[in-house]
Amino acid sequence: MTPEPFVSCSKGLPVLEVKAHLMRVLIAEHDPALASFVRKGLEAEHYAVDVTTDGEQARAMAGELDYDLLMLDLNLPRVDGVTILRHLRTRKPSLPILVLTSRNRVEDRVQCLDLGADDYMGKPFSFAELSARIRALLRRSHLPAAAVLSVADLKIDRVERRVERAGKRIELTSKEFGLRNISR
Repeated sequence: MTPEPFVSCSKGLPVLEVKAHLMRVLIAEHDPALASFVRKGLEAEHYAVDVTTDGEQARAMAGELDYDLLMLDLNLPRVDGVTILRHLRTRKPSLPILVLTSRNRVEDRVQCLDLGADDYMGKPFSFAELSARIRALLRRSHLPAAAVLSVADLKIDRVERRVERAGKRIELTSKEFGLRNISR
C-alpha cells in the first residue's frame, strides 16, 4: 500500500496531501446475495471490490489482474475453488487467498491450507471476524518477505530453517530456531 502524494490548493495555499491506494479484493462466491453483502461491507471499509460467481471467470480475473487479496469459495460453478487455488499458487504465489466456504470438514481445511490458502473460514461467519482476518492477511502480505537473512558471514534461511556461519551449517533444534525469532 504505497501512498501517492499529490498537491492541492486550499485558499490559495499549496497543501501536500497523501492519497492512499485502495486495497483491491476479488470475491469469488457462488451465492450472489452473499457476495453482494460482503462486497457492500468491504466497500464501506474502503476496499475496491470485484465480484464473480463463476469459477472460470474467477481464475481468469485473479490470474490477469492485480488483486491484493482473493476471497475464494470452493463451490464455484465451471471451475471449483480447489482447482483455482492450485492454478494460482503456481502463478501468483504471494497473492493472499482466504477461502470462505460452506465446506467445513477438517479434510477440506487441511487440503486447502496445504495447497497454499493463507486462511480458511467456514460459513456461516461473522462479518467482523472476516474483516479482521482480511486486515491481518493484508498486513502480512505487505511486509518484506526475505527468506534468507544475512549479516556478515551469518545466514539464516527462514523457509528451510537452516543457519550457517562462514559456510558451515549450525544445527539448531526447533525450539532453538524458534527462540532465534524472539530476538528479532
